[in-house]
Amino acid sequence: MNNVKTSKSIVNPIVQKDLKVISRSMKFSWGLFAYEAILGLIFIFIMLTIRSVGLYSGIRTNTEVYESYIAFFPVIGIAQLVMISLIIPIITASSISGERERQTLDVMLTTTTSAPSIIIGKVSSAVFRVMIFVVASVPLMAISFVMGGLSWLMLLEYIVLAFAYAIMAGSIGTFCSSVCKKSIPAIIMSYVIYGGIYGITYVPLLLVAILGNIDKASMSLIPLTLNPVQTFIVFFVGRMTGESFFEELFSYGTQRSRLFEFMTSTTAWLIISVALQLGVAAFFIWMASLRLRPRNK
Repeated sequence: MNNVKTSKSIVNPIVQKDLKVISRSMKFSWGLFAYEAILGLIFIFIMLTIRSVGLYSGIRTNTEVYESYIAFFPVIGIAQLVMISLIIPIITASSISGERERQTLDVMLTTTTSAPSIIIGKVSSAVFRVMIFVVASVPLMAISFVMGGLSWLMLLEYIVLAFAYAIMAGSIGTFCSSVCKKSIPAIIMSYVIYGGIYGITYVPLLLVAILGNIDKASMSLIPLTLNPVQTFIVFFVGRMTGESFFEELFSYGTQRSRLFEFMTSTTAWLIISVALQLGVAAFFIWMASLRLRPRNK
Protein backbone atom coordinates (compact mmCIF):
# COMPACT_ATOMS: atom_id res chain seq x y z
CA MET A 1 0.00 0.00 0.00
CA ASN A 2 2.83 2.39 0.80
CA ASN A 3 4.34 1.81 -2.62
CA VAL A 4 1.01 2.59 -4.28
CA LYS A 5 0.65 5.86 -2.38
CA THR A 6 4.20 6.86 -3.21
CA SER A 7 3.72 6.22 -6.92
CA LYS A 8 0.53 8.28 -6.97
CA SER A 9 2.19 11.23 -5.29
CA ILE A 10 4.80 11.39 -8.05
CA VAL A 11 2.16 12.21 -10.68
CA ASN A 12 1.37 15.92 -10.98
CA PRO A 13 -2.24 16.34 -9.73
CA ILE A 14 -3.05 18.79 -12.55
CA VAL A 15 -1.91 16.26 -15.16
CA GLN A 16 -3.81 13.50 -13.38
CA LYS A 17 -7.03 15.54 -13.40
CA ASP A 18 -6.68 16.63 -17.03
CA LEU A 19 -5.95 13.09 -18.20
CA LYS A 20 -9.15 11.89 -16.55
CA VAL A 21 -11.08 14.62 -18.34
CA ILE A 22 -9.43 13.74 -21.68
CA SER A 23 -10.18 10.03 -21.31
CA ARG A 24 -13.87 10.78 -20.78
CA SER A 25 -14.20 13.58 -23.33
CA MET A 26 -15.89 12.91 -26.67
CA LYS A 27 -14.76 16.38 -27.73
CA PHE A 28 -11.12 15.26 -27.62
CA SER A 29 -11.96 12.05 -29.48
CA TRP A 30 -13.72 13.96 -32.24
CA GLY A 31 -10.80 16.39 -32.37
CA LEU A 32 -8.41 13.48 -32.87
CA PHE A 33 -10.68 12.08 -35.56
CA ALA A 34 -10.75 15.44 -37.37
CA TYR A 35 -6.96 15.69 -37.12
CA GLU A 36 -6.47 12.26 -38.64
CA ALA A 37 -9.09 12.97 -41.30
CA ILE A 38 -7.21 16.09 -42.42
CA LEU A 39 -3.94 14.16 -42.58
CA GLY A 40 -5.75 11.42 -44.49
CA LEU A 41 -6.93 13.93 -47.09
CA ILE A 42 -3.38 15.26 -47.41
CA PHE A 43 -2.20 11.66 -47.81
CA ILE A 44 -4.67 11.07 -50.65
CA PHE A 45 -3.66 14.35 -52.28
CA ILE A 46 0.01 13.30 -52.24
CA MET A 47 -0.88 9.91 -53.75
CA LEU A 48 -2.81 11.57 -56.57
CA THR A 49 0.02 14.05 -57.12
CA ILE A 50 2.59 11.27 -57.39
CA ARG A 51 0.34 9.41 -59.83
CA SER A 52 -0.18 12.54 -61.97
CA VAL A 53 3.54 13.28 -62.07
CA GLY A 54 4.16 9.69 -63.13
CA LEU A 55 1.65 9.92 -65.97
CA TYR A 56 3.01 13.20 -67.32
CA SER A 57 6.65 12.15 -67.04
CA GLY A 58 6.13 8.92 -68.96
CA ILE A 59 6.39 5.30 -67.95
CA ARG A 60 8.03 4.85 -64.59
CA THR A 61 9.46 1.74 -63.00
CA ASN A 62 8.26 0.39 -59.67
CA THR A 63 11.53 1.50 -58.10
CA GLU A 64 10.94 5.10 -59.16
CA VAL A 65 7.38 4.98 -57.82
CA TYR A 66 8.57 3.66 -54.47
CA GLU A 67 11.28 6.31 -54.26
CA SER A 68 8.68 9.03 -54.76
CA TYR A 69 6.92 7.89 -51.57
CA ILE A 70 9.67 9.63 -49.64
CA ALA A 71 7.62 12.81 -50.17
CA PHE A 72 5.08 11.58 -47.61
CA PHE A 73 7.46 12.27 -44.73
CA PRO A 74 8.14 16.01 -45.18
CA VAL A 75 4.63 16.86 -46.39
CA ILE A 76 2.83 15.03 -43.57
CA GLY A 77 5.44 16.27 -41.07
CA ILE A 78 5.05 19.93 -42.10
CA ALA A 79 1.26 19.63 -42.16
CA GLN A 80 1.38 18.32 -38.61
CA LEU A 81 3.55 21.21 -37.45
CA VAL A 82 1.13 23.73 -38.93
CA MET A 83 -1.81 22.11 -37.19
CA ILE A 84 0.10 21.80 -33.91
CA SER A 85 0.95 25.51 -34.10
CA LEU A 86 -2.76 26.25 -34.40
CA ILE A 87 -3.88 23.75 -31.76
CA ILE A 88 -1.47 24.44 -28.89
CA PRO A 89 -2.46 28.10 -28.30
CA ILE A 90 -6.12 27.09 -28.17
CA ILE A 91 -5.37 24.35 -25.62
CA THR A 92 -2.95 26.26 -23.39
CA ALA A 93 -4.27 29.82 -23.67
CA SER A 94 -7.34 28.80 -21.69
CA SER A 95 -5.43 26.78 -19.10
CA ILE A 96 -5.22 29.55 -16.48
CA SER A 97 -7.62 32.16 -17.88
CA GLY A 98 -10.23 29.41 -18.14
CA GLU A 99 -9.81 28.71 -14.43
CA ARG A 100 -10.38 32.41 -13.79
CA GLU A 101 -13.50 32.43 -15.96
CA ARG A 102 -14.87 29.39 -14.13
CA GLN A 103 -13.87 31.01 -10.80
CA THR A 104 -11.89 27.94 -9.78
CA LEU A 105 -8.44 29.54 -9.73
CA ASP A 106 -8.74 30.73 -6.12
CA VAL A 107 -9.67 27.22 -5.03
CA MET A 108 -6.70 25.78 -6.92
CA LEU A 109 -4.30 28.23 -5.28
CA THR A 110 -5.52 27.29 -1.79
CA THR A 111 -4.42 23.68 -2.26
CA THR A 112 -0.98 22.35 -1.38
CA THR A 113 0.01 22.37 -5.06
CA SER A 114 2.57 25.13 -5.67
CA ALA A 115 2.32 27.66 -8.50
CA PRO A 116 5.23 26.08 -10.46
CA SER A 117 3.58 22.66 -10.16
CA ILE A 118 0.31 24.06 -11.49
CA ILE A 119 2.05 25.65 -14.49
CA ILE A 120 4.15 22.54 -15.20
CA GLY A 121 1.01 20.43 -14.91
CA LYS A 122 -0.87 22.61 -17.40
CA VAL A 123 2.04 22.55 -19.87
CA SER A 124 2.52 18.79 -19.46
CA SER A 125 -1.17 18.17 -20.06
CA ALA A 126 -1.09 20.20 -23.29
CA VAL A 127 2.09 18.46 -24.48
CA PHE A 128 0.57 15.07 -23.73
CA ARG A 129 -2.48 15.89 -25.85
CA VAL A 130 -0.37 17.13 -28.74
CA MET A 131 1.90 14.08 -28.66
CA ILE A 132 -1.17 11.85 -28.89
CA PHE A 133 -1.94 13.57 -32.20
CA VAL A 134 1.67 13.16 -33.38
CA VAL A 135 1.90 9.47 -32.43
CA ALA A 136 -1.49 8.80 -34.04
CA SER A 137 -0.06 10.02 -37.36
CA VAL A 138 2.93 7.65 -37.29
CA PRO A 139 1.24 5.01 -39.53
CA LEU A 140 0.84 7.61 -42.30
CA MET A 141 4.44 8.81 -42.07
CA ALA A 142 5.69 5.23 -41.81
CA ILE A 143 4.95 4.72 -45.50
CA SER A 144 7.96 6.89 -46.28
CA PHE A 145 10.13 4.54 -44.25
CA VAL A 146 8.71 1.26 -45.52
CA MET A 147 8.75 2.24 -49.22
CA GLY A 148 10.86 5.36 -49.44
CA GLY A 149 14.06 4.02 -47.94
CA LEU A 150 14.25 6.30 -44.90
CA SER A 151 15.50 5.06 -41.54
CA TRP A 152 13.32 4.69 -38.46
CA LEU A 153 15.86 6.79 -36.55
CA MET A 154 14.67 9.79 -38.57
CA LEU A 155 11.13 9.22 -37.35
CA LEU A 156 12.37 9.14 -33.76
CA GLU A 157 14.29 12.37 -34.33
CA TYR A 158 11.17 13.99 -35.75
CA ILE A 159 9.13 12.97 -32.69
CA VAL A 160 11.83 14.39 -30.37
CA LEU A 161 11.84 17.69 -32.29
CA ALA A 162 8.04 17.83 -32.21
CA PHE A 163 8.13 17.11 -28.46
CA ALA A 164 10.58 19.97 -27.79
CA TYR A 165 8.52 22.32 -29.95
CA ALA A 166 5.32 21.33 -28.14
CA ILE A 167 6.94 22.09 -24.77
CA MET A 168 8.09 25.54 -25.90
CA ALA A 169 4.77 26.41 -27.54
CA GLY A 170 2.83 25.07 -24.56
CA SER A 171 4.86 27.14 -22.10
CA ILE A 172 4.29 30.31 -24.16
CA GLY A 173 0.54 29.66 -24.31
CA THR A 174 0.35 28.98 -20.57
CA PHE A 175 2.29 32.16 -19.82
CA CYS A 176 -0.12 34.19 -21.96
CA SER A 177 -3.01 32.53 -20.16
CA SER A 178 -1.54 33.59 -16.81
CA VAL A 179 -1.18 37.19 -18.01
CA CYS A 180 -4.59 37.62 -19.68
CA LYS A 181 -7.86 37.36 -17.80
CA LYS A 182 -9.77 36.06 -20.83
CA SER A 183 -8.98 33.17 -23.15
CA ILE A 184 -9.36 35.01 -26.48
CA PRO A 185 -6.75 37.71 -25.69
CA ALA A 186 -4.43 34.95 -24.43
CA ILE A 187 -4.75 33.09 -27.75
CA ILE A 188 -4.02 36.28 -29.72
CA MET A 189 -1.04 37.08 -27.48
CA SER A 190 0.32 33.55 -28.04
CA TYR A 191 0.17 33.94 -31.82
CA VAL A 192 1.89 37.33 -31.57
CA ILE A 193 4.77 35.84 -29.56
CA TYR A 194 5.06 32.92 -32.00
CA GLY A 195 5.12 35.34 -34.92
CA GLY A 196 7.82 37.38 -33.19
CA ILE A 197 10.03 34.33 -32.67
CA TYR A 198 9.50 33.14 -36.24
CA GLY A 199 10.08 36.55 -37.82
CA ILE A 200 12.64 38.39 -35.69
CA THR A 201 15.14 35.53 -35.72
CA TYR A 202 15.43 35.90 -39.52
CA VAL A 203 16.32 39.61 -39.31
CA PRO A 204 20.13 39.17 -38.83
CA LEU A 205 20.34 36.79 -41.80
CA LEU A 206 18.32 39.19 -43.97
CA LEU A 207 20.60 42.08 -42.99
CA VAL A 208 23.65 40.03 -43.96
CA ALA A 209 22.04 39.21 -47.31
CA ILE A 210 21.06 42.83 -47.96
CA LEU A 211 24.42 44.28 -46.96
CA GLY A 212 26.26 41.54 -48.85
CA ASN A 213 28.54 40.81 -45.88
CA ILE A 214 28.50 37.04 -46.36
CA ASP A 215 31.64 36.60 -44.26
CA LYS A 216 29.55 37.40 -41.16
CA ALA A 217 27.01 34.72 -42.05
CA SER A 218 27.93 32.41 -39.17
CA MET A 219 26.96 35.01 -36.55
CA SER A 220 23.62 35.67 -38.26
CA LEU A 221 22.73 31.98 -37.99
CA ILE A 222 22.86 31.91 -34.18
CA PRO A 223 19.40 33.52 -33.60
CA LEU A 224 17.86 31.09 -36.09
CA THR A 225 18.64 28.15 -33.79
CA LEU A 226 15.75 29.43 -31.68
CA ASN A 227 13.34 29.28 -34.61
CA PRO A 228 11.39 25.97 -34.73
CA VAL A 229 10.48 26.52 -38.39
CA GLN A 230 14.14 26.74 -39.40
CA THR A 231 14.97 23.76 -37.22
CA PHE A 232 12.53 21.53 -39.09
CA ILE A 233 13.75 22.88 -42.45
CA VAL A 234 17.31 21.97 -41.49
CA PHE A 235 16.12 18.56 -40.29
CA PHE A 236 14.16 17.63 -43.43
CA VAL A 237 16.82 18.87 -45.85
CA GLY A 238 19.77 17.44 -43.92
CA ARG A 239 18.32 14.03 -43.17
CA MET A 240 16.68 13.43 -46.56
CA THR A 241 19.48 14.71 -48.81
CA GLY A 242 22.50 14.01 -46.62
CA GLU A 243 23.71 17.59 -47.15
CA SER A 244 23.59 20.66 -44.94
CA PHE A 245 20.82 23.14 -45.70
CA PHE A 246 23.33 26.00 -45.59
CA GLU A 247 25.86 24.54 -48.00
CA GLU A 248 24.10 25.89 -51.10
CA LEU A 249 22.97 29.04 -49.32
CA PHE A 250 26.53 30.05 -48.41
CA SER A 251 28.51 28.22 -51.08
CA TYR A 252 30.25 31.40 -52.18
CA GLY A 253 32.23 34.17 -50.55
CA THR A 254 32.22 32.72 -47.06
CA GLN A 255 35.24 32.16 -44.88
CA ARG A 256 34.89 28.65 -43.57
CA SER A 257 35.53 29.38 -39.91
CA ARG A 258 35.16 26.72 -37.25
CA LEU A 259 32.04 28.47 -35.99
CA PHE A 260 30.49 28.39 -39.47
CA GLU A 261 31.29 24.71 -39.95
CA PHE A 262 29.86 23.91 -36.54
CA MET A 263 26.70 25.99 -37.03
CA THR A 264 25.93 24.50 -40.44
CA SER A 265 26.25 20.92 -39.20
CA THR A 266 22.76 19.40 -39.16
CA THR A 267 23.29 17.37 -35.99
CA ALA A 268 24.83 20.29 -34.08
CA TRP A 269 22.03 22.58 -35.23
CA LEU A 270 19.32 20.20 -34.01
CA ILE A 271 20.96 19.68 -30.61
CA ILE A 272 21.46 23.41 -30.04
CA SER A 273 17.94 24.20 -31.20
CA VAL A 274 16.32 21.65 -28.89
CA ALA A 275 18.39 22.91 -25.94
CA LEU A 276 17.41 26.54 -26.64
CA GLN A 277 13.73 25.70 -27.08
CA LEU A 278 13.71 23.90 -23.74
CA GLY A 279 15.50 26.90 -22.20
CA VAL A 280 12.83 29.26 -23.56
CA ALA A 281 10.16 26.92 -22.20
CA ALA A 282 11.77 27.00 -18.74
CA PHE A 283 11.85 30.81 -18.85
CA PHE A 284 8.14 31.14 -19.72
CA ILE A 285 7.19 28.52 -17.13
CA TRP A 286 9.09 30.54 -14.51
CA MET A 287 7.42 33.79 -15.61
CA ALA A 288 3.99 32.14 -15.55
CA SER A 289 4.68 30.82 -12.04
CA LEU A 290 5.46 34.35 -10.86
CA ARG A 291 2.21 35.60 -12.39
CA LEU A 292 0.24 32.85 -10.71
CA ARG A 293 1.23 33.76 -7.17
CA PRO A 294 -1.80 34.80 -5.10
CA ARG A 295 -0.89 38.49 -5.13
CA ASN A 296 -0.75 38.47 -8.95
CA LYS A 297 -3.80 36.39 -9.73
